[in-house]
Amino acid sequence: MAMKSDASGKGRSGVLEKSTQIPMDFYTDLTVLIDVRLMTRRSPFFKTKQGLLATLLFSMPLFGQSEKATSPSPKPSINSNNPALRLPQKPADQPAASLINQQQIERLTQAIEKLLARIQTEENNLYRRINYFEKPERLDPNSYASKEEVAQWQDLWQQLKQKHDLVVQLYTSLNKDLDTELKRASANEQLTNRFKQTILEGFPWDTIEKKKQLIADYIDEHGKLLTFYHKNWGTWKTGTEAGKPEFNSSTATDAYKKLRAQIVNTGNEIEQQYKMMSE
Repeated sequence: MAMKSDASGKGRSGVLEKSTQIPMDFYTDLTVLIDVRLMTRRSPFFKTKQGLLATLLFSMPLFGQSEKATSPSPKPSINSNNPALRLPQKPADQPAASLINQQQIERLTQAIEKLLARIQTEENNLYRRINYFEKPERLDPNSYASKEEVAQWQDLWQQLKQKHDLVVQLYTSLNKDLDTELKRASANEQLTNRFKQTILEGFPWDTIEKKKQLIADYIDEHGKLLTFYHKNWGTWKTGTEAGKPEFNSSTATDAYKKLRAQIVNTGNEIEQQYKMMSE
């Protein structure tokens, strides 16, 4: 993959200077209008499609794009002092119904913070694990000291697969999980439904779905490569070109080249999906 990322988010960052307003018809009381100001670092992981989603999700940085992570990052936290999550001060002539709706918005926001934070955390973890497998050494059998080391990477491969399955499940169950969390906020039903709709529409679902399939293919291809290493241990030697081993048989050579090409191509496609999610 071309993208260099680390979990610290030092690569791409910035401040969105323009304020974004939620349409007035979001509310049951059309006199209510909350000016949601995006004063936080923009996450390069999801597009800004709705001002409300940006407030909730973009206040939590995901991936920077400076260099790949080499170690786990600390658990992200929600900044309760973020101006985007504060309610605006009530003007002197503001009706009571307006304040009530603003209080409901705050409860709805708090209800889903933990849910969105978990998606962020698990996506971040998955991305770092993919980084480990895309290192050039993983495609060079000479970088493994023994069959036991190959077996260790097979264990890490299994963990990568499990992490991907978890992320897929989080997206699959998001609709149901939002219902559960938002119900606890005890807000107006119509307001709650519009709030949920805004959240769901903010996710780039087509890209998420394509990324899911590509990562599943990537995991499958790496699994086959590790099995190939294990079964053909000792049948290769260091080639004349760095990172390109030479095998004792043309059959093994062809099998290796095919798997290697598949992994590189799939990795590049995964990178394109992450890039699309960041634009």
